[in-house]
Amino acid sequence: MRQGMKKFIASAVGVGAVGVALPVVASGAAFASGGERCGKAAIEYSLNDGKTWTTAGRMDDALVTKIKVRLKTPVENTCEYAVSLASYSTEGPTWAKSGKQTFLGWDTTKLSRDQREDTLDVSAFVPKCFGQVDLYGNGKKFDGTENPLPKYPNGVFPNDLITAWNGGEKCETPTTPPTTAKPPTTAPATSKPPTEAPTTSAPATTSAPATVKPTSSTTAPAAGGGETTPPQGKPEVPPVTDIAPASLAQTGGDSNTSLIVGVSAGALLVGGAGALLWSRRRNSGGTPA
Repeated sequence: MRQGMKKFIASAVGVGAVGVALPVVASGAAFASGGERCGKAAIEYSLNDGKTWTTAGRMDDALVTKIKVRLKTPVENTCEYAVSLASYSTEGPTWAKSGKQTFLGWDTTKLSRDQREDTLDVSAFVPKCFGQVDLYGNGKKFDGTENPLPKYPNGVFPNDLITAWNGGEKCETPTTPPTTAKPPTTAPATSKPPTEAPTTSAPATTSAPATVKPTSSTTAPAAGGGETTPPQGKPEVPPVTDIAPASLAQTGGDSNTSLIVGVSAGALLVGGAGALLWSRRRNSGGTPA
């Protein structure tokens, strides 16, 4: 009976050890999965609904307010990339003459392995006169409230510019029609001719016309420095997060699995201890060794 008792104790201890080890192993497997490091992603865009694609850093030829964007290369699973399109009214047709900008509206999306392509549309926010349109690689709204507005020469917002447009026409100033003067109601008084003969005045000396200096066609640089060359975009976007969250499904376990394993192991341990206690009480009641 003692030999059988020893085997039973060894079995109970083994079950307890397994119960303690299982949750540790499960937790270690989940931790080992880590996260996927998300780098920058190459991107391209289309101004004609996907017929042709480009990575050009400027699109100044014509105003386009509906742009299709897509990831050019494969990306890691769970990595996301924000792309946004914003429209502004400006005081001039170029970046150097844009002056004060006013936010009109924007559209934004997130691209990933499951959604590699999307369309951004700001057709409801077309600049009426001079304007600027920015396609950029983040999900921030540069509206002057949440984030600063673009401002020449130092405020190139956003920093993750993909491409941009500057242009438009000067707004026409409405002309006021001339008012028609009413004729006087009373006849003007007749003036008497002068009694004295008018004196002959000497002819006025004709002065030489003033010489007008020609204005230079070169525009002076704006205060604070800065180049008149508009900012060029880059065909890449940073990830929304540097490291994407790990997918525990790849390891076959998650936090719920660890909890279930731990509870089951604890139940086995308690059961083994109870059997051992019952056996001791039975032996103390007179069972021969």
